Amino acid sequence: MNETNLPSATEKPKKSISAIWLLPLIAVALSGWLMYKNLIEHGLEVTVSFNNGSGITVGKTPVVYQGINVGEVTNLQLDDDLKGVTVTLELSRQIEPLIREKTQFWLVQPQISLSGVSGLDTLVEGNYISFKPGDGKPASNFEALLGPPPLARTMPGLRLRLEADSLGSLAVGAPLLYQQIDVGDIEGFQITDHGVEIVARVDPVYSHLINRSSRFWRQSGIKVNAGLQGVEVDVGSFASILVGGVVIDTPDKNAEPIEDDATFTLFASKEKAAGSRVITVYFQNPDGLDSGSKVRLNSMDVGRVLNWRFVDNFPAKGAEVRLEIKAPYNTYLNADTQFWIVKPEVSTEGIRGIDALIGGPYVAMKVAGEGGSPQKRFTGLAKPPEQKIQDPGLRVTLRSEEPGSISVGSKVFYRKIAVGQVEHVELDPRGVNIGVFIHQRYAHLLQRHSLFWNASGISISGNLGGFDIATESLSTIVAGGIAFRTPEIANPQAAWEGLKYTLHTNYESTLVDDSLDISLHFNSGSGLNKGTELKYQGIKVGEVYAVELDENLHGVNVKARLSPSAKGLARSGSEFWLVKPQLGLVGTRNLETLVTGSYIIVRPGEGKPKRHFVALDSQPALRKPETGLNLILTASQRGSIKAGNKVFYRDIPVGEVFDFELAPDSTKTLIHINIHPRYTALIRRGTRFWNASGVAVNVGLFSGANIRSKSIESLLEGGIAFATPEEAVKEPIVPAGTVFRLNDSVESRWLEWAPKIALPQAAR
Repeated sequence: MNETNLPSATEKPKKSISAIWLLPLIAVALSGWLMYKNLIEHGLEVTVSFNNGSGITVGKTPVVYQGINVGEVTNLQLDDDLKGVTVTLELSRQIEPLIREKTQFWLVQPQISLSGVSGLDTLVEGNYISFKPGDGKPASNFEALLGPPPLARTMPGLRLRLEADSLGSLAVGAPLLYQQIDVGDIEGFQITDHGVEIVARVDPVYSHLINRSSRFWRQSGIKVNAGLQGVEVDVGSFASILVGGVVIDTPDKNAEPIEDDATFTLFASKEKAAGSRVITVYFQNPDGLDSGSKVRLNSMDVGRVLNWRFVDNFPAKGAEVRLEIKAPYNTYLNADTQFWIVKPEVSTEGIRGIDALIGGPYVAMKVAGEGGSPQKRFTGLAKPPEQKIQDPGLRVTLRSEEPGSISVGSKVFYRKIAVGQVEHVELDPRGVNIGVFIHQRYAHLLQRHSLFWNASGISISGNLGGFDIATESLSTIVAGGIAFRTPEIANPQAAWEGLKYTLHTNYESTLVDDSLDISLHFNSGSGLNKGTELKYQGIKVGEVYAVELDENLHGVNVKARLSPSAKGLARSGSEFWLVKPQLGLVGTRNLETLVTGSYIIVRPGEGKPKRHFVALDSQPALRKPETGLNLILTASQRGSIKAGNKVFYRDIPVGEVFDFELAPDSTKTLIHINIHPRYTALIRRGTRFWNASGVAVNVGLFSGANIRSKSIESLLEGGIAFATPEEAVKEPIVPAGTVFRLNDSVESRWLEWAPKIALPQAAR
């Protein structure tokens, strides 16, 4: 046997671990990853015990912190003793550091009563659970509060601390008002050693309105001050009527900004916030004074009586009266300030305090000037101090046939401000000489051509349109008074000592030389009376002094007197027409004339001076405005649109209709509108116009009735509204004469458009 025939050995590879053993390892890793993912995604689970489950729904009631949804209710079950419920909450892992032993939970739901208004946002969004972070170790079981804890911070905003002597009628949820706009609310309060500390929250969008100059005062409910002098009603917002409110005023917009938790004083009234001072005045007899009685300085109300009490509770010792003097008049309170009580008195010396018959007794105040040592306590005078004119001034003489009720001491007024007084009244064979003293600081108001008139008593004129009652002041009703005015001339000449003037019987008689008489012919005298006003641009420029039939009995001739400054209105081309109330389903206009009476409007012409005019039977068409942006709207029917109707943007009038006509082919109506210059940037190619007149009513079986009216103005008189989409802002402002379609109604999506379009600053 040869060696080559021997069998050879075969080498087999070594066996390795089987791949089947990798499956358990993958399963373990996958289970660990799933457990970690479940822990992260399911968040933090806590339980909260409530007295009852009213208003809490599994899967719907959220957990809200600082206005952000951070969790929800996942389970709700009765307690073992059936006396409450346990709520399971699943919270975001992000807020896990806030959940500690002393964390407090409560249910937020709407509450409206005379003692509080809170949780109003839940009326729309539903109830929710909120919490206040606390200290301690991590915890998962809690007892819910019955309501929000004091000083809870659950909403973003600027926090302020207001210090006050008492809480008054304020409650949690009471509004913060800035220019009658709700800018925040009261979050809570707590008792301190000096009174009450109130925590207020200002919404982030309004936080820039608060700085170091800001002042705060309470405005609670309705404040009514009533007396013989009238009734004064101060009403805040509806919420402040129920739960009170805090008013904010920031006089210096550039003052130093503040940080969170800045402290301010909460004043009891606007007057105290402005810097009023409280002083005490001793009077031997305070007869007639009461809380709210006025304090007056030169016929101006500068304060009020807070209260008074007898010294040592013994009337014979007199009384101490506490007065509140408003700023800036409190700067005059020094050692030379004098006080006395004014009440009606009739004696052989004459009648005093006649104005107190209507307004009631008051405290009069006389000052010597600012500066000096401030005083808090004063002794009142038993009678008014003697009025001796020792100050420098100007003395002139007035001539009159009879003085009326003018006597020594009667005031001399300029624009209803006392600038002097009567020093003496003397008779002579031709009439009366009245010596008048004008204080030096007002002497420059008196010129050679100044005109004086007797302002004594009350002047009453009226008709079916109303009554006009004129008097310079209450003191002139009995004590008499004189007033003067100084017409504007090219070369005025100052008055001098001893100059003589004529005393006219009334104000109207001083206008005869300067005014201009015109005549107007009307087809009818309806609505025309003596005293009917002539107006231009809403300002009185004249008055009717006679109405009579014309010679042919075909109309009436009206004689009117234009004031000196309005003489330029009497020109060729000027148009006059009577404005009367118009009531009806088609149109309602000039409602103010129901109270003020009819009046005549004048539209000036550009011709030569003229005094005789034929009045129009109705208002003429408006002239095409020369400023602003004139546009044309096309519509199938004019509807209730007419000249003078307003054009609205977001319920703000930004233009008006000045004309309408048929299209050249008579297939549609062309309505001409003018957009005021400041608002021309609102009109772009994509702008949509619609008829906003009247009331739109949509009734559905399940949705109920939906009644929409753009505004009371458009309801009564008609109007046009428009909106511009956001994308149209990129387009240029349309040129004058651009044509738009006037839609019959508005589409809901148009009302959602809110483009940012910069407007020029409004003229002040």
